[in-house]
Amino acid sequence: MAAAIPSNSNQFWDNVEKTKSCYEPDAPIIINGKKLTDNAENFRNEMFRACSLVDRFAREFFENPPKHVLDLGSGIGANTRPMAKHGAHVTAIDSSRELLETFSSKCVEDSCPNENVRLLCRDITILESYGENFDLVVAVDILPYIAPKDLQSTMKKIHMCLAAKGILIGTTFTTNQHPILRTCMEKMGGHFYEGGREFTEQLLTESGFSVEKIEEREEGGFCFKAIKVSPEKES
Repeated sequence: MAAAIPSNSNQFWDNVEKTKSCYEPDAPIIINGKKLTDNAENFRNEMFRACSLVDRFAREFFENPPKHVLDLGSGIGANTRPMAKHGAHVTAIDSSRELLETFSSKCVEDSCPNENVRLLCRDITILESYGENFDLVVAVDILPYIAPKDLQSTMKKIHMCLAAKGILIGTTFTTNQHPILRTCMEKMGGHFYEGGREFTEQLLTESGFSVEKIEEREEGGFCFKAIKVSPEKES
């Protein structure tokens, strides 16, 4: 668990990296003496396959999306398929080929033009670059599953791939979430940071973004909408 959020930038990222991971892919998940699964990785993959939750800020772009959209850790595409259907060019990156195949089949069901979707099976923490000049990056329920040591470099790559004044929407897990839910999600690879709203805001500002909105989620943690800071402001 990370300590309280400091004001110094280097200390902030050092603290992020100290956040512990409880993920053991082949281990069972036992909550309050009840075994949920014999294998944490399989359970997590089942959860991702079934996940059709739509982020509140993503929904704002469904009918009038920007031209170029990047979906990181896209899963089955619940947050960006509607954008592609309404004309956006969506690049979706996920490390699971199975999830991307489901994304593709659901595009057919949704009558989404093939030319509007580009699917890439990659690990976003290993990729050197995500491309460039995206108008919108969607990072919903992916940042918490990135190893803390890779979070800073991932945020840098997101910042670099966005066009001037590009928009980032996403989610964070913080220690304000219900203890049982938190324990379960930690065993599936989620990382929970101390500081709540303050942590989420500092994560964004330290990564070169201006915070537009941060809202608490019903299931815990926060969703956010942020704008890439212009070079003039950065200087």
